[in-house]
Amino acid sequence: MVKRKRQPKDVPALLADLASTATFVRRTAIIDLVEKGAPEASLPLRALLTDREAAIRACAAWALGELGVVGAMADLIASLKDMDVDVRRAAVQSLAQLALPGSQAALEFASIDSDRWVAEWARRGLAGLQKTTLKTRRRPKVAGETSSN
Repeated sequence: MVKRKRQPKDVPALLADLASTATFVRRTAIIDLVEKGAPEASLPLRALLTDREAAIRACAAWALGELGVVGAMADLIASLKDMDVDVRRAAVQSLAQLALPGSQAALEFASIDSDRWVAEWARRGLAGLQKTTLKTRRRPKVAGETSSN
């Protein structure tokens, strides 16, 4: 059997595929948008966090973290209450990846999730936030400045 190569699509075509009724088409479009690094996909991806298919919700949550969509923090936090564990896993991983100071309470909430993987990623995210906070608290020395310790 000869395998046909999939023709690469441009971003507008991929965005249109997000509205498809076929789960596979939507999932493939999400992955391709991440591979293209398409920031214009942030709003449609955020909308997919409420899709009827858990696989699409999980894939969209993952994609928002991969694309670094800071504005999706509230949507990802809401996804931590999803009934599907894969959605919660993807949401907590994206929140940990984004490492935004405002997500601390959500990561603390997720650190006691019934799923061990979700709880572990939440703890990793909290540790990452602490490192980020420490880095921003340290003030770099100015040339010629001496330490007063």
